[in-house]
Amino acid sequence: MDYDPVFSSKSNAELNSCLIKYTEEHDFYSRALSELSKREKLAEDKIASQFSKAIFWSRIAAILALPGALFVIWRIFISVHH
Repeated sequence: MDYDPVFSSKSNAELNSCLIKYTEEHDFYSRALSELSKREKLAEDKIASQFSKAIFWSRIAAILALPGALFVIWRIFISVHH
């Protein structure tokens, strides 16, 4: 096979162009994936924080409701047995 410098330089230029384009796209998608990972982590942290707050406030509500519930049970018990 004979060496053709015009064909070879054209092929090299096309290959270099494709390589540059691929590298740019790879960098773009890597940055996009990194940004999505950061956002996902922030969303997970926010959900965990909200879940913790919900558990805390549900416990507070249960503690505050306990005396009223005990009073109602006590009144029912008294009315049944008298």
